[in-house]
Amino acid sequence: MPLFPPSLDTRRWPDLVAEARALLPLESPQWTDHNHSDPGIAVIEMLAWLVDTDVYRASRVTDRHRRKLLALLGVHPAAPSAARVVLAVRPGPGAPSELPARLGFVAHGADAATGLETTQALPLTGASVIAAGTDDGTAEQSAYTLGWTDHTPTLLGGAPVDALGPDPRAGAALVLGLDRALPAGTALALYLDTDPEPAEVAGSAPHHDAHTRWEARAGGAWQPLADVVDRTGSLTRSGAVRLRLGPAGLPVEPLGAAGTRAWVRCRLDRGRHDAPPRVRRVVADAVEAVLATAAVGAYDVASTAVLTGAAALVEGALVPLAITVDGARVVRTVRTDDPAAPVVRILRWIAPTPATPGRLVAELVAAGVGDGAPEQAFTLPGGAIAADSPTPGPHRVWLVDPVGGVEPVRLVPDLDAAGRTDLHAVLDAATGTLTFGDGRAGRVPELGRTVLAAYRTTSGARSAALAPPAPVVVAPDARTRVLLGGPPAPGALTVTLVGPAVGGTDAEDTVAAAARAERALWAHERLVDALAATEADSLDELPRAAVLRLAAPERAVTLAGVERCALDTPGTRIARVRAFAETDPRLPGLVASGCVSVVVVPTLPRGRPEPTAGLLRAVRRHLAGLRTTGTRLFVTGPRYVVVAAEVTVALLPGADPGVTAVAVRTALDTFLHPITGGPHGTGWPFGRDVHRSEVLRVLDEAPGVDHVTALALRADGGPPGCGGLCVPPTALVVPGEHAVRAVRAEVPR
Repeated sequence: MPLFPPSLDTRRWPDLVAEARALLPLESPQWTDHNHSDPGIAVIEMLAWLVDTDVYRASRVTDRHRRKLLALLGVHPAAPSAARVVLAVRPGPGAPSELPARLGFVAHGADAATGLETTQALPLTGASVIAAGTDDGTAEQSAYTLGWTDHTPTLLGGAPVDALGPDPRAGAALVLGLDRALPAGTALALYLDTDPEPAEVAGSAPHHDAHTRWEARAGGAWQPLADVVDRTGSLTRSGAVRLRLGPAGLPVEPLGAAGTRAWVRCRLDRGRHDAPPRVRRVVADAVEAVLATAAVGAYDVASTAVLTGAAALVEGALVPLAITVDGARVVRTVRTDDPAAPVVRILRWIAPTPATPGRLVAELVAAGVGDGAPEQAFTLPGGAIAADSPTPGPHRVWLVDPVGGVEPVRLVPDLDAAGRTDLHAVLDAATGTLTFGDGRAGRVPELGRTVLAAYRTTSGARSAALAPPAPVVVAPDARTRVLLGGPPAPGALTVTLVGPAVGGTDAEDTVAAAARAERALWAHERLVDALAATEADSLDELPRAAVLRLAAPERAVTLAGVERCALDTPGTRIARVRAFAETDPRLPGLVASGCVSVVVVPTLPRGRPEPTAGLLRAVRRHLAGLRTTGTRLFVTGPRYVVVAAEVTVALLPGADPGVTAVAVRTALDTFLHPITGGPHGTGWPFGRDVHRSEVLRVLDEAPGVDHVTALALRADGGPPGCGGLCVPPTALVVPGEHAVRAVRAEVPR
């Protein structure tokens, strides 16, 4: 049911009276006078009127009330968020050697132009990635003829590939070829776009187990690079890579069958991934940009303005700036010595003289001047306000006194808890409206005080539609003039989008916030409903994609909740999870009250998936903060029963014995695999016995097989048997070495 039903009741009090009269003969047969003159009827009418009034009042829940109810659940409507996109920059004649961070661009989409800013500085080399391949760790021994997979057409076409191979081991590498040599000390910027996973972790946190190393090819050998900033988490998430080339630089060298290029590689140094890392795209000279622009204020400075502070107002400098304006938005005071003032970039400064006014353009907006009245509201220009702030620190709004100091304003969802001296305000991010208190709940901005704000504006969800081949150009604004020293020459910078924009949302209203709260509140029930609908005992029996579409609960209370939360462990890529109640892996077969064993199955190694110590540690740490008090969690890897078959099959006419034997082994390995096997191809179920009849069916469907003449199964190297095999409740099966004999079928006489 919805969190906020649209109406509790639509009946009016006459309907309630009529219903009560209809029930009187049944409930009180001796009551025969149903006229208005009867005192009992008068009481019923009065009660019906009171109920109708209460229902009316209960049905008129305002939006403010809904927000307060959501706040009790810890949910607040989210502010607009800006989408992100990757820009590839191709330098031409007259291009700078590096693009600074927060440089503005304009993307011309199908309906409107969208502003965006780079998130970090971008060194420009002019190089392009024109070759890519995977070395399984042995390719160099054969001059890159064996153990080498060329991914150039696939990767450059935007299709995902296994960056380190389907089953990477230490020494495997993603090798990239550039179209030109680069001198020593060059900073090379790469952007790697990987297949997304729900359990991704942001930032530059390292992988929990796998460790990679970037190297450059110089002098016929691979040279390790010491100055590396890798935000891809060992190729497990999309991110930027910054490589500072060593003294040997990056020459163009032959690399066996791979060709002659300038080569760099990312090698798996130690550890192991949970699943093969997949990369869709690798681009040189690329940088991430956010589809939002910092608000800029441009003001005249009065010739009588008071300037204080030692910091010089130089174009392009970041200074703590506090200004006050009058009602005509003319600057009256400028201060650069207050540590509480916002640190902003000066885009233009013309000092005033006694005869002429000056000019100030900065990444700071004067929203207005206080008049001392209660509930003052100011509108921040530019539209929707993005959730993040372009200035360091937690504040985005300040109150400046012409002769006093700078006070930061705390932005809150509402002013109900604010005292008369609390400088709080409410920001409606969708409209940019800033509202202060009335003197009792929140302080009133005093007469003559200036309200300053530093923020970014965004088009929210509309910007998420941005995709190639939308043209992108450098923004022709004051920030470009300051950061680049003027607009770039024609052809100096060619900018293209690398894939579509990701993310970007509009401001949430109470309906959307209530839906989000409902998903969180009913997460456990949704898991239980999913199990009941399929008559499953565990989420492990459902398709993994369907499980990931269900919201993870805030607490791991039930076994299904433990399994869903384990799949959400940040930075991991887990294939299967199964939780067992009253089970201690150290005491198999015994009932352990209060204990829950969580079995984690990754994708690697392919033949026998086993979690690494780092993966188990990450899952254990994640579940420790979600478990209920008194529950003891054990996070372990799976226990395997190795199943091997001794098979004799009769061939179909014309079938090749060797090819058929390989097909039989492949069919057995696929059927018995813990990730891709089982009756439904979704992994062998925990504790499911191996039935002889099912194995016979798999063998009979193998290409080239006419019929099976003999079959014996063995478990964990034991003696072969003619029946099925028993599997413990907490165990999986894994294929062993099969003995397959293919013979010609006897022709009946």
